[in-house]
Amino acid sequence: MLLGVVGAFCGVAPAHAAEPSVGITLTGVSPATVDAKGTITITGTVRNTSSVAMSWVQASFWRSRDPISDTDSLGSLAVSPPTVPVGERWFHEPGGRSIANITDPDGTTVFKPGEKANFTVSGTASAMGLTSTDAAYLIGVHIQATPAGHSRMTVGRARAFTVVSGASTKARLAPVITLSSAPSVRLDGTFTDDHLAEEFTGRLDRLIDEAASRRSTVLVDPALVDEATAMAAGYTVNGITGTGTGAARAWLAKLTPLLTSGRIYRLPYGDADVVAAARTGHSTVISRSVKALDVKNPARSLPLAVTDEAGALDRPSLNLITTMLKPSLVLTAAAPAGPAHRQNGATVIGLSHSLLAGGPDHQTSAGQLRGRLLAQTLLMSRENLPAVTLVGDTAQLDATAPLGTSTSWLTLTDLGSAIASATATTAPLPAHSSTATALTGDWWTTQITAASDAADWGNVLGNGAVAELQTARILSRSLSLSLAADRRSAWLRDAMAPATDLLGGSGVQLHSAASFVMSSSSNDFPLTVTNNLTETVKVKVTFTSANPQRIGIPDTSVVTIRPKESQTIRFAPRASSNGIVEMTAQLTTPSGRELGPSTTFVIRATRMDDIGWIIIIVSGAVVLGATLLRVRQVRRRNGGTGDGITGKAGAATGEAGVTGEADDGADRDPS
Repeated sequence: MLLGVVGAFCGVAPAHAAEPSVGITLTGVSPATVDAKGTITITGTVRNTSSVAMSWVQASFWRSRDPISDTDSLGSLAVSPPTVPVGERWFHEPGGRSIANITDPDGTTVFKPGEKANFTVSGTASAMGLTSTDAAYLIGVHIQATPAGHSRMTVGRARAFTVVSGASTKARLAPVITLSSAPSVRLDGTFTDDHLAEEFTGRLDRLIDEAASRRSTVLVDPALVDEATAMAAGYTVNGITGTGTGAARAWLAKLTPLLTSGRIYRLPYGDADVVAAARTGHSTVISRSVKALDVKNPARSLPLAVTDEAGALDRPSLNLITTMLKPSLVLTAAAPAGPAHRQNGATVIGLSHSLLAGGPDHQTSAGQLRGRLLAQTLLMSRENLPAVTLVGDTAQLDATAPLGTSTSWLTLTDLGSAIASATATTAPLPAHSSTATALTGDWWTTQITAASDAADWGNVLGNGAVAELQTARILSRSLSLSLAADRRSAWLRDAMAPATDLLGGSGVQLHSAASFVMSSSSNDFPLTVTNNLTETVKVKVTFTSANPQRIGIPDTSVVTIRPKESQTIRFAPRASSNGIVEMTAQLTTPSGRELGPSTTFVIRATRMDDIGWIIIIVSGAVVLGATLLRVRQVRRRNGGTGDGITGKAGAATGEAGVTGEADDGADRDPS
């Protein structure tokens, strides 16, 4: 019946939205579960968030005596207004422990705007009417006060779920521990920050310890293993020695036995969001996550698991993922909780992400996280639904921790039995999902640009295999589910800085004289290229002539320049005439992409007049020789008669008769 009450009131707004109010934070709900005779204690803080002072501020235990019947009812209550259900305040705990006066009832003191105070209230389950065992309930705190200028009213409410257990209470929970973190390595292998140094002694250390002690199913990001391995060998962060070498070694030592436990899977490299890539048809992005996994990575031999907490997976994207990646396990919130399915070689299991949603009222204090998880796990187990959730931080570890021995109705398990019982049936996924993915808009264009830059970066470094591996790694990391949406672009810019700097010309510079003088039609001149990087580079120089018909320069051959060295590159212009021509020289990758700014110089060709006179003289000699030969042939044909020839020539030249006589005497054949 509680669900009907919730449904009737969920759309109703609070009646006094503008009235003075306080903010409440629940700092503890202890214990998280009790039997009927048990006492529940709630601790918290209250802050006057209004603009008026309040008198006689009092906290009191609140509860709804209606047991929550099923998971649908619990889900509705989790999003219901604070006034639904109405419930009752509890004032009758022995010793007055169910109430706490924050200011005195006489009104001699007031609770000023912005003021903060602590409270503790308690209630015994059976005395408060929580008498049904093996049941989930809604409990909480009400704050009553008399604001200045107002009558006495309830100024604040906070709620949490709890379980009242009995002898027959049983439930099973499968928390899947995920070992991943935001990426911290750039394209060239240097570290962007040192956050893993803290994580290997904090969050990631606790996770791996619990993975071993709980015997949970474990998922590990191979990129995290690569980064831990690099840190263990010694590393720097922006030129400063990193502090996490010892912690990384210790963490890897704990990981080693897990790798052969039979209950660990690897995630796509970088914990890349391959579901979003599949949804948008970016198969290249998916294949890149495969290329990123080097044969030396100890996680390479593990079976692959794909996760989808967002519930964005659909049938076409599952088909693409199973075809390209061949995962053994797919955990998705797009599939409802229920029996596992085996499809295209992958076991598909539904995730219940709401297990760790906390609440109600969107609150995620430790007590509210724990209460929601226990209540929902109990109800799911009652409905024979597997309760599977991903665990990736310490708050989630605490929420999913085993119960004490006196109330051990909760059994933690791995996914082994669910996988073994999977049936070869089609997973109940939507034909086409409308759930938004985190990777939208122009992000895919950014990926294409970064891939192009990384390829050109590798082209300059001259090691195609290494460049391809590093490119696949960095782009897979940029799709990490551990990266917040507002950090993703900034991280990729930082990670791509080695390529951006190199292609922008800051690491390799071209130097040239202002002018060159050609003394012949071809000469040989020098340019200097300086490599300020710590890697060997391969480059060439291309030229653009302002007047290529007069002077042109072919591209140079590709040269290799070692780190921190300079090298002379010689170029050979070709000139067809005298003059001054401006040239533009551009340093490029071997494939022709420009590196940095161009440089200009002029070439002056000065000896082309001498060449021209030589050409004229030779041409004149050829003409004169041809003329003399023709004269001799004509005289022979005329039987040696010189006058006839002289006469014809004289008519054309005026003075050719004299010349004809000289020629005749010189050319006459004595025979």
